[in-house]
Amino acid sequence: MLLLAIGSAAPVVAIAQTTSSHASTISIQRGSIEIGGSPGVPIANPATSTLYVPIQCPTSYCATSSVSHVVDVIGTSHCNPGDVSDCRVVARARVGNTPLAATLDVSTDTIYVENGTGTVSVVDGAHCNALVTSGCGHSLATIAIGGFLVAGAFNPKTRTLYVASLGPVGDIVVINAARCNALTITGCGQPVREIADSLGPDAVDVDTATDTVYAANVGTGNGNTVSVINGAACNGTTGSGCGVAPPTVTVGSDPYWASVDQATNTVYVANYNDGTVSVIDGARCNATMTAGCRKTPPVASTGAGTAYVAADDSLHTVFALNQNDDTLSAIDTRHCRGSTTAGCRKAPPAAQAGSNHNPGYTGFPNAFALLPQDDSAYLVNVGGENRVSVVTLSSCNAITTTACRVPAPRVPNADYLASVDPSTNTIYAGSLTQPDIDVINGATCDAKHHAGCAPIAEIPMADPQANVGSIDSHTHTLYASDPYSDTVSAINIVACNAANSAGCSAHAPTLIVGQYPGSPVLNPATKSLYIPFGASGNEIAVVNAATCSAADSSGCGQTPALITVGVNTLDIAVSAKTDTVYAPSVGNPFASGDTVDVINGATCDGTDHTGCGQIAATVTVGLGPVGVAVNDDTNTVYVANNFNGDSPGTVSVIDAATCNGSTTTGCTSHHPMVAIGRSPLLLAIDAKSDTVYITDFSSAGVSEVDGATCNATITSGCQTPAREQAVGSQPNGIAVNPDTDTVYALNLFGGGSLSIFAGRT
Repeated sequence: MLLLAIGSAAPVVAIAQTTSSHASTISIQRGSIEIGGSPGVPIANPATSTLYVPIQCPTSYCATSSVSHVVDVIGTSHCNPGDVSDCRVVARARVGNTPLAATLDVSTDTIYVENGTGTVSVVDGAHCNALVTSGCGHSLATIAIGGFLVAGAFNPKTRTLYVASLGPVGDIVVINAARCNALTITGCGQPVREIADSLGPDAVDVDTATDTVYAANVGTGNGNTVSVINGAACNGTTGSGCGVAPPTVTVGSDPYWASVDQATNTVYVANYNDGTVSVIDGARCNATMTAGCRKTPPVASTGAGTAYVAADDSLHTVFALNQNDDTLSAIDTRHCRGSTTAGCRKAPPAAQAGSNHNPGYTGFPNAFALLPQDDSAYLVNVGGENRVSVVTLSSCNAITTTACRVPAPRVPNADYLASVDPSTNTIYAGSLTQPDIDVINGATCDAKHHAGCAPIAEIPMADPQANVGSIDSHTHTLYASDPYSDTVSAINIVACNAANSAGCSAHAPTLIVGQYPGSPVLNPATKSLYIPFGASGNEIAVVNAATCSAADSSGCGQTPALITVGVNTLDIAVSAKTDTVYAPSVGNPFASGDTVDVINGATCDGTDHTGCGQIAATVTVGLGPVGVAVNDDTNTVYVANNFNGDSPGTVSVIDAATCNGSTTTGCTSHHPMVAIGRSPLLLAIDAKSDTVYITDFSSAGVSEVDGATCNATITSGCQTPAREQAVGSQPNGIAVNPDTDTVYALNLFGGGSLSIFAGRT
């Protein structure tokens, strides 16, 4: 689930080359499976072609207090990338309450299910699988442990099951599986051993070559270590070393998962906050050799919210699932492993993991089970919706990259929102981290040139994350708000542009608005400036820009008129043609709103405030409308419906000719929707090419809607999902220069970056 404030509301704390193919990204999803509730971490048994999915609770997102006590059993022979004819749950295995993960012992065909309520259920996989279900009605045994069990790993050499427990104090539970399995349960009631790990183990895996157990520690908040445990001295039959505090190796922030590639003796650790995978050399950092543990291991950069990793040795690939990008990165284990890390420096290829559209949409996948024999993976959102996505690994891996994304070129500019002045080919971008607005020369930073994207000057602001807004071409004024200081600046861009930056540091007149002002939007016909603001984001300030500009600042001390609108109005748009303001309400909680307020600018502008207390109409759109843009040439309003990422993103298409401040007959009509990427935020329109660009925050892409075939009067093109250009992680701001046919997407993740690509011509 996506919780986000963008430029038009409260300040944001940021959390993330080839040439562009300018083609749609290709999803590697081939099918989906409806399951019995919110999933845990699944596991697959290739020998029986069976997928086991723990079910945490009987609803999606565990919205109720009820818990589940089953594991869904799914056959993969006819539910894989090559054959999705029978993707269904064939049986349900009875286990303990709140099953969170499962571990497989191949030799005895035993499924160990780790339950959040502190028990491990022992399931007979030989009699509970895709073909034989007679043993699914009950567990063979229950191992009582206590604590909050989250994941397990099995060492076949020592016949030991290691289980990570997050609470109440944090430890690794050690179980003698030789005496507790599907063939014998005599030891299932025996006391278990424990290894104290107060750093908060969240995942665990075993390197059988060195008999070392690696536990990824998330800590009480954001951990950054992996515990290195001597399995030879602490296993099912030997407990001499269980009381010894294990050494640790420092990895990235919030390590969610650890996976050992037995073929290369390498430990791969998914660092959620960093969007990286740490690569630990198991030969130099293990139970008996700790010299390599003292040095922070190298990382491979993957994507936003890297949550899970697993190795497929037949493809020489470690797959890393990036939850907040919906991408699956393919790390080449031949060149990025413990003994050879040169290949880790280059970002690995990645595929769009799941479909952006129904049917089969899975929001925020964060774990998967591999079935290498079919080049398949089964993706779930642990704790999320009741669905499994079936994806192919054959077309985007370390060997084959035909289905991998081709991202637009990217430069390391850390900016937030941007506006473009085509007359001077200048880009003005509010810095993500610095109290200024970056001034960038579009002649050296466009679709054909990327070497000159560094700012040539900075415009001082009181705080970072300036909400850059409209440009008045007549007064040569850039309006930008500072969400922390409650002001809007009127910046003189005659003296601050790509050709002349001498006046960039000059003091700009400011207007006091109120808390958290968003991006100012100008109606050039009436010289009226509209700024969304407020602690609840439900106010719009109305300013006479004729007397508050770079040319005339005499009226910058005016008290703005106010319009009350829906909660969390983050972005607004103006139609100069109909003199109308459109204000979407995201709602509170985020994405609970579904309306756009329509305001008559003829009676609520910079000089006439008589109608500011009235809303002309309210339009119903999709859930969580964030961005809005108007194309006056086609009388069309486009609204991006975010849906919080839990459902597919859409853009609503409203007829501005029949739904405006003075004519509201069309406001209650059915409004077409076009399917786009995940968690859409902001829009920009290129009127020359009649293209609408939308940043898709949770799919690291920019959707491109053809306005010529998807507008207020022609909707044939709205029936087809928009194509999506791959960009950097978590794109937020979007700007277009129609004169150079260049699109700029401002990505928030990893300190910020700027993706640049050619628009539709």
